[in-house]
Amino acid sequence: MKTTQKRTNRKKATTLQTKVRTHIKHALVPHKGNHYRPHLVRLHGITAVLVLAVVMQLAYGFFSSGRVEVLGRVSSISASDLLADTNTQREQDSLPDLKVNDALNNAAFAKAKDMFANNYWAHTSPTGVTPWKWLGDAGYNYDVAGENLAKNYATAQTTVDAWMASPTHRANILNGKYQDVGFAVVDGTLDGRPTTLVVAYYGAPATTAVEGAKDSKPAAVVYAAPVEQGVGNPLTYFGTALQSLTPATLGTLALLTLVGAVAAAAHHYRKKLPVAWRRSWKLHHGMYTLAGTVGLALIIVFATGGGSI
Repeated sequence: MKTTQKRTNRKKATTLQTKVRTHIKHALVPHKGNHYRPHLVRLHGITAVLVLAVVMQLAYGFFSSGRVEVLGRVSSISASDLLADTNTQREQDSLPDLKVNDALNNAAFAKAKDMFANNYWAHTSPTGVTPWKWLGDAGYNYDVAGENLAKNYATAQTTVDAWMASPTHRANILNGKYQDVGFAVVDGTLDGRPTTLVVAYYGAPATTAVEGAKDSKPAAVVYAAPVEQGVGNPLTYFGTALQSLTPATLGTLALLTLVGAVAAAAHHYRKKLPVAWRRSWKLHHGMYTLAGTVGLALIIVFATGGGSI
C-alpha cells in the first residue's frame, strides 16, 4: 500500500512539473504549440506584467514610507543608517567613527528647510547664504567643517555610495580631521516636484572657544559642489538615476527586460506566425512590443530615479 502511495505521489509530482514547464514554455518561448506567439507578449500577458508592476510600486511605497505612489520617488532613509554606512566607509580607511552631534543635526535640518523654502539646490543660497551660517545659528563652533548634499535617493546605502563615487564628497566622508556629524532627511517640494533632501554636516569642534561660528568665520573648510540634475552628459545622468532606483522599480525593470527579451525572440520567428498575422501589422508585433517596453523602462527610470549629489 505504501509503495503504491509513493508511486502515486511521484506521478502527481511529475505531472505537476510537466504542466509547469509547459506553461513556462508557452509563456516565454516562441514555438509551434503557441503559434510562435508567447503568451507573455500577448495582450493578457502584458496586462498581467503591468498590473504586477503597479502592485509592486504601491506595496513598496506603502510599506517603506506610508505613501501610496506608483511612479513617485520613495525614500526610506534614516539618520542612523546614514551614520552606520558613513562609519563603515571610515573604518575601511582606518579612520575613527564620527559621533552624532545635536547641533550639527539642527544645522542640517535648518539647511534642508531653507532649500525647500527658497526653492534651490546648492551649497550657497540664491541670496548668498553659505552653509556655515547654519552652523553658527546652531551654536556649533568649529575649526574645520564640511557639507554633503543629496536628493532623491531611495536608501541610506545608495546615498553614501553616491557620495563615495564623487571625489569631493568622498573627501568629506574620509576627512580624518572630522569628529562629529549631523544628518537631516527632509521631504518637501522642490521645483514643483516631491523631493527628499539629505544634508550632512561634518565638523571638528573649535580648540579655542569662540562666541558663535559666524557666516564669515575663517576656517579650513572643505565641502563638495553639487552636480545639478539634468546638466551635463545624459548618459551620466541616466547612470545616476539608476543608482537611486527603489527595489520595486528594479523589479519592474527586470520584468520589462524579460518581456523585451521574449518580444525580440518572437520577432525573430515572425515568418512562422499564422498566415493572418503575417498579412497584417501583427507580423512585427514582437518589434513593437520591444520598442514599447524599452520606452516604458526609460520613462520609469527618469520618473522614479533622478538622484543627485
